[in-house]
Amino acid sequence: MIEFIKDIDLGFKIPTPDKTIKVAITGMSRSGKTVFLTSIINQLIANDKLPYLNDKLGRTFVARLLPPDSIYMRFDYYNKLKALRSENPRWPKSTKAVSKTTIQLEFKSEYGFLENQIINLELIDYPGEWLLDLAMLDMSYQEWSEFIINLAKEHARADFSKEWLMDIKQHSLYKKGDTFEIEEQLFDLYSEYLKSLYYHGFSFMQPGRFIEPGDMKDDPLLLFCPLPTPSGLVEEDSIYSNFQKRYESYVSEVAKRLYLEHFQTFDSQVVLVDLVKTLNEGEAVFEDMHLALKSILKTFTYGSNNVFSKFFDMKIDHVLFAATKADHIPVSAHESYMNLLSEMIWDIKKELDVKHIDTEVTIFSAVKSTQFVKAMLEGAEVDCVRGIVEDEEEPSTHFPGTLPADYKDPNFWKNADFNFQTFKPISFPPRDSNAVEHIRMDRLIYSLLKDRV
Repeated sequence: MIEFIKDIDLGFKIPTPDKTIKVAITGMSRSGKTVFLTSIINQLIANDKLPYLNDKLGRTFVARLLPPDSIYMRFDYYNKLKALRSENPRWPKSTKAVSKTTIQLEFKSEYGFLENQIINLELIDYPGEWLLDLAMLDMSYQEWSEFIINLAKEHARADFSKEWLMDIKQHSLYKKGDTFEIEEQLFDLYSEYLKSLYYHGFSFMQPGRFIEPGDMKDDPLLLFCPLPTPSGLVEEDSIYSNFQKRYESYVSEVAKRLYLEHFQTFDSQVVLVDLVKTLNEGEAVFEDMHLALKSILKTFTYGSNNVFSKFFDMKIDHVLFAATKADHIPVSAHESYMNLLSEMIWDIKKELDVKHIDTEVTIFSAVKSTQFVKAMLEGAEVDCVRGIVEDEEEPSTHFPGTLPADYKDPNFWKNADFNFQTFKPISFPPRDSNAVEHIRMDRLIYSLLKDRV
């Protein structure tokens, strides 16, 4: 009887409403957003390496890359793919601005009298550094300055901030005068402090445009930095007064505009996390990444006490935390790798759960550039990864270190000894009918589509 209903031919098709799923792709620089977007398009168009997704959906589909609209910069998929299909494949250059990709999925109807279902999967990529600035919307210049200066004095950052903090003490900050050269000097020293953090693996840096200026390179609006809270009168045209005005303009004209122009009615958010970096760099970088993620997520959550709910209509109800570079971790340690991500975001996840936002934690590799092998080390067999390291020509085998079952041991970071390499990508197949090897991309894609298809 059911098969009979499926085969009914009415001579016309009953329309099936189209649906759009809007997903914000966020993560700090070098977290893998560009490679993730390239891979997800490649996987969906080929659909030859997505067994979990196809089994769960139980429906045949075809995927098409739609042309760009006029609001967003288009994610340059074809040039990214070209770099990864070359004889000597290379990781594509990361995007430096907001970009958008729309993948249209057409699902075969189960019933002959229904039109096929159309799902438009919109993936919008944001530089993570820009998102950090959104937290400044809720802070005055004085509040922001106090927070950043106190953070700069903490042990992990003190060596990097020393020159800038010492120079602040050498100048009259609150009196009117010929201050432009001093302002430039303070700005330069603060910028160098942020760049030093960046090059040493830290994630939390404000303003993010100082690291990724985009179209604001050399813009005079960026000429400011945090300054100590004045104890007395602040004169007009003083360094403090000028920096405060530029800060307020930056918040209203740059940070707020980013939200108004782009952040509307998202369904899901994918937060990409480079945990390999934190394992290589240590506890300070781990804690700093936690601070950055917490700041970013603050701009997406909602509630009566959240400043962003006063300005914007947000409806994100699903956040997926995803640790990248699972191909750098032996498969036997994948569960431990996922546990590390859970440990990093436990308090963020708890807060989102309370606000009825569905959260997931996963690990994946958009491109599987290594093989999992065993090797002998000091007389014992250990799990390793094998691939071609950057600046080398031949594959080699590496033991990255041992991940614990959990991270409750207070001595974990003190005793941690990891050595993760940067591997070259494997070449993408030359035809669109074949996708690149991956780890758990089919599960990640299903998380975005489930309950909406």
